[in-house]
Amino acid sequence: MSKQSDIIRELQERQKELQERQKELQDRVNAAEAICQDLLSHLYNSEAQGRIKFDDYRIKYTQEAIERREAEARAKQLRDSFNTAKADFRDMAEANFWTLVFLNDKERQEKLDDIWSTITSGLVLPEDTKRPQHTVPKLTVDQLINRRAELLDSINKANATQYNDTIEHCNQSKADFALSMERERDKQVAEINRKDGLSESERQRQVSETQAYFEREIKRHLLEMNRQISSAEVGLKRLEDNKAELAKVQQALAKQLTH
Repeated sequence: MSKQSDIIRELQERQKELQERQKELQDRVNAAEAICQDLLSHLYNSEAQGRIKFDDYRIKYTQEAIERREAEARAKQLRDSFNTAKADFRDMAEANFWTLVFLNDKERQEKLDDIWSTITSGLVLPEDTKRPQHTVPKLTVDQLINRRAELLDSINKANATQYNDTIEHCNQSKADFALSMERERDKQVAEINRKDGLSESERQRQVSETQAYFEREIKRHLLEMNRQISSAEVGLKRLEDNKAELAKVQQALAKQLTH
């Protein structure tokens, strides 16, 4: 029983402390409000105007008002993100016109889904956001004729033999250069190891610097060769894509001209 009495007494003491802290906090709030009202009254040269402005601030900065403004700002941010995504989607879909136009409806919708997914990846959008609809207009004879001319021009300017030669040369150069540099590295390291009058630390320093130099040069050459290979491969892929599209354009043009 004594233990229960101690617990009750302790709870009562804590409640009393909380009430005192609450009173102290209220006193500070009252003082802050009085100071604000005095400052506003002085600013507006009117106690009544000061009170009106103070009440405006108090209404504006209630927790409910703050939460409402934050929700509105969040909603605007989501709307802005969605509008930007829609504009980017439209631009990318239009840029892929010649890909989309030759697909069947199912393939076209899948391609549009991929475009939308790419654009919205990492974005925060409103819930239940759906991909915008996009209609691909039907081809006209003039469009097909102009596109055929563009593709033929691009195909004629491309040089598949040069692309393939570049790839072959760069692959061979990577192996030849690395072998040559490794031989030269080993030769210079051997010369350093045969030098007289070098401390062990100095010998190791020179060896490390020599090895690091040749490693950098091999890596630099490798990166450059890979860059040229990648560029040539892109050129070949573009040439193949243009030829494949040209066949579709010519087929569509023939179909329109015979109807």
